[in-house]
Amino acid sequence: MYLHLGNNYVVRTDEIIGIFDIRNKRTNLYRFFLKPHLESHQVVNLAEAYPPASCIVTTDKIILSGISSKTLKNR
Repeated sequence: MYLHLGNNYVVRTDEIIGIFDIRNKRTNLYRFFLKPHLESHQVVNLAEAYPPASCIVTTDKIILSGISSKTLKNR
C-alpha cells in the first residue's frame, strides 16, 4: 500500500520505519536527529510554506510533512 504525505508525494508503507511528531517540544528529535541530516540530500521537505508537523523516516530518506503524525497514522 501507499501513504500520501502531502504535495502529491506518496511512499510505500513497507518502506516506512517510523512517523514522528516534530512539534512535540519534549522530544529532542529535531536537535539530535534532524539537524545533522538537514544538509544532506536525504531530507525531503514537503512543508515549504509552513513549519513541518511530522517527520517520516524511510529506508533511504527523511521526509518532513505538514500533515500531523496522528492524521498520517489514521490513513
